[in-house]
Amino acid sequence: MRGTSGEGQASFLNQFIKGYIEETSVSVASFVRLPNANSYYINNINNADTQGLGQGGEVAFINPIPNLALVQQSSVISLAFSQDAIDKNGKRSQTVEYTVQPGDALSFIASDYGVSINSILWANNVRDADSIKPGQVLRIPPISGVLYTIKKGDTISSISKKYQAEETKVLEFNNLDDGSQLRIGAEIIIPDGKPASAGQPKKAIKNEGRFAYLPDLVNFFIQPAVGYNWNILHGRNGIDVANSCGTPVYSAAEGSIAIATDGGWNGGYGKYIKIIHSNGTESLYAHLSKTNVEVGAYVAQGQLIGLMGTTGRSTGCHLHFEVHGAKNPLSKR
Repeated sequence: MRGTSGEGQASFLNQFIKGYIEETSVSVASFVRLPNANSYYINNINNADTQGLGQGGEVAFINPIPNLALVQQSSVISLAFSQDAIDKNGKRSQTVEYTVQPGDALSFIASDYGVSINSILWANNVRDADSIKPGQVLRIPPISGVLYTIKKGDTISSISKKYQAEETKVLEFNNLDDGSQLRIGAEIIIPDGKPASAGQPKKAIKNEGRFAYLPDLVNFFIQPAVGYNWNILHGRNGIDVANSCGTPVYSAAEGSIAIATDGGWNGGYGKYIKIIHSNGTESLYAHLSKTNVEVGAYVAQGQLIGLMGTTGRSTGCHLHFEVHGAKNPLSKR
């Protein structure tokens, strides 16, 4: 966002930018001017700890970010971290929404979010995994089980019995002392629950941290672009790398191009590329300014596939890089 002067710009930001930035619910408290007259860095983040990510009071963010991490007057680079959906142990505590992308398989979506396939089917009244379609918005529960809306006459005991769940787990996950706080119309999570008419659910993947359960394929992927690594997992196992628009983006591993769009919103990805690799994993490169490959092409590891941009749901030049089916190699956690 541009201002008439440096000081005017800082004042404008401090007064009006209090909302959400791109794929995040982190609230910006203030921006501080850097020695470079055209640059700012995020000074405070609400509900941040000393790393700028966890619970606690409002504290100063890490020292001015060096080199490529500067936030220019014309753009705000997203931290892409949903504080509201993560508890103090780093686990998701709320239901989130995911827009199905072309080429998606429900098994990958369930794996990336650490829940069973059946949990997603039940939450969305979907009959089978093959019926999902691009553009469809799926509700993803925070844990394997059932989403349930409280009705008149319900008790924790009756709900738990109906969905074959343990009362103590229902109370604990929903922060209920004894069940007397049940409110008609409110939605609660039934951990490990299942509808009486449902068959045996597929084995759930433990949600031990965000994507911590995924296999670590050491040295299989290379870094797809040069830039500042925000190192904050979000979306479907994604990491943002910030640099100038036009920065080359390379294939992190060899594979076949499944998707290569040349325009459109595409669920917030903008122009993006998805590559399917020989071991069954996928990599995705979003917010591109240009795609240099076509669907069906086979690319080598390190081959130029596109240019960094800010298309789709983006407020600054960066690459949103996702890995499906394995740990993201850019994550330092």
